[in-house]
Amino acid sequence: MEASVSILIPFDLGFELAFDREEHPRVARELSCTTTEPVSFQGAVFAAGQARTQIYKFGVGLLELSFTLEGTLPKLASIANSVTQIFVGSTPITEWASAFVHDFLSSARPLAQYEYEQRLEELDFLPIFSLPPDTVLDADAFLEKNYKALYGIVSAEPNYDLLSRFVITKEKLENLGYYENELILIKRFGAIIASGEAQIILDIFRLTYALYWMLRSYNFILDAEINQAQSLLSDLPPWYKFWTMPKRYETFSTEGIDFVRDKLAIVDSIHQVLSKTIQIDSDWHLRTIYRHIESEFDIPDLVRAVDKKLDRIDEAYKSAREFIATNFFIAVEMILILSFAWMVLDTALLFVIAGK
Repeated sequence: MEASVSILIPFDLGFELAFDREEHPRVARELSCTTTEPVSFQGAVFAAGQARTQIYKFGVGLLELSFTLEGTLPKLASIANSVTQIFVGSTPITEWASAFVHDFLSSARPLAQYEYEQRLEELDFLPIFSLPPDTVLDADAFLEKNYKALYGIVSAEPNYDLLSRFVITKEKLENLGYYENELILIKRFGAIIASGEAQIILDIFRLTYALYWMLRSYNFILDAEINQAQSLLSDLPPWYKFWTMPKRYETFSTEGIDFVRDKLAIVDSIHQVLSKTIQIDSDWHLRTIYRHIESEFDIPDLVRAVDKKLDRIDEAYKSAREFIATNFFIAVEMILILSFAWMVLDTALLFVIAGK
């Protein structure tokens, strides 16, 4: 059977992008689409591939390697479970993608309007297989006949033939097709689609996967921010070292202002992506597919995790500034009290001396 393969490879840019004014409503921009050397897998050589690169305003890039092949479902499952064994020309896909991303970042950096101190350097590889719409005549029968192979394609399970009934029942495949001849199977580690709307579904998948990677990047950035805040909090000056407090207060104020800038960029980025999903709300089927993909990647939980970390860091800087300010005023009050006591004692001594 003929199949089109799309390997989605998200990467963190480490900066927010400034699009042209006429492109402002768009959340993504395609920068390049080039032909690669022939793609191969475990000795089998396929046709030349296409390398497509998109960048998103919220600081994520998406490299997509696509190619076509002739193969059985077990062959597709083998590719899905061993994506890193794909070669582009004579280069493993991991090395090819890393070099591509490195060159791409060098060329895209001039578009940056804001740059983060940290960058998530990991790469991920997600395979999506598209079959011609007429491949499946009865989706239910096709699913039942090829259940384990299809499960292996979307679940990254290399030993799918040995799966127990318990696992198959517990993680049951759900066909999201609208018509009886549509097959749309989507899981966290892959997808297989036989539908006339394959390209629209793939676009939804790209956006959701980019959102997932953005949230992973933000969690990574915020973990580093939390460590920095904890390091500063562990070295707060005691009240009697009042001469160090203005400088430390300035440090926390500067860090707090930088964090607020990061926070605004993060919140704005999340809002930009979520607002773009409104355009599919008028189609309940596409909306269902989007919600399913969103659930597979735990998007709501990741958004909540980012919000909690933002609040936690914001509260830490606020508490530190309040602590230093309070201690400073305590030190000032102690100095005033001691000064007053000294003045009283000095006056008393003068009266004693004058009496003698």
